[in-house]
Formats: sequence, C-alpha cells, structure tokens
Amino acid sequence: MIAWEETTKSVRRNLGANAAADHGAGTPLRIKQSLAYMAAHLDRPLQVATLAALVNISPSHFFALFKRLTGCAPMDYFTRLRMGRAGDLLATTSMSVKEVAAVLGYDDQFYFSRVFKSINGVSPREYRVRQADLKTAPERVSWKGIESPAFGARPYFSLNRNPTNQPASTQQ
Repeated sequence: MIAWEETTKSVRRNLGANAAADHGAGTPLRIKQSLAYMAAHLDRPLQVATLAALVNISPSHFFALFKRLTGCAPMDYFTRLRMGRAGDLLATTSMSVKEVAAVLGYDDQFYFSRVFKSINGVSPREYRVRQADLKTAPERVSWKGIESPAFGARPYFSLNRNPTNQPASTQQ
C-alpha cells in the first residue's frame, strides 16, 4: 500500500498536469485546498457539501471538478487517504485496531475493519502481521505496481519464493 503522503503528492502532481484552461484560473488551487483540508481532518467524517462550501463551489460542480482533476470521487479519495494513514499507524505503532479506528474518527471498529479490508484486501490485524513480516524478511519481498490515474502506482507485495526471478522450470 502506498503511504498516504505519497498518495497526496501524486494527486497534487496530477493537478498541476491536468490544469487545463477550461477549468478556470483558480480551480486547481481550490481542489488543492480541499485536499489539504482532507489531509488535516482525517479524524472526522467529511461530506462533499462541506468541502464544496470550503472552496465556494456548488457540491455538484465540486464533485465533477474533483473527479476530473484527480481521477476519483472526493469521498473515495478521502477514504483511501484515511486507510493509508491507518496502514501507517498499524505498521509503526502498537495501537490496537480500536484505537486506530478512533484516531481516524470511526466509532465502530468493525465498520472500520470492513472499510480497511475493502481498500487493502486484508484485515487490519493481518496487515500489521504482514508489515511486521516485511521488516524481518525484506529479501523475500518483491513489489509490483497497479496504475491508477489518481494514485499513481499502488504497490502490493508478494512473497518471492524464486530469488532469481526466473521461471521455476528453468532453475537448477
């Protein structure tokens, strides 16, 4: 999983590249302001209407601009940002899943766990175990990327049981 800081940087780079003249002079800046607001408020739920009001755009227009400039819907981006931060906390602290959920504004740890698993493909506990395994056996891990217009490469790991990276049939 890509760190949430890297996700934000990737989207900001895309904003600079996609700032076409038909968006208006201040539009990319407004979306960047909403991205900064999202990153600063990971501890509470947000709504599109709140973000739109923050940058003085109607909610429907904000949604369309955000999606055009970032490649994803605002709430999808915010959820991925929160789950990226959750992954960082799980990997670098000893906080319980319930504590991580609370830090990110989730009252229900079971709902948090379902959202986390839908984004990362594994439960928060399994994620923590895998991250710990990565720290103890980095030579066995290979990274591969999946491209997304909003998030760039999203790495995932797989255990490399073939250290030479050759097909198993050609190894001796």
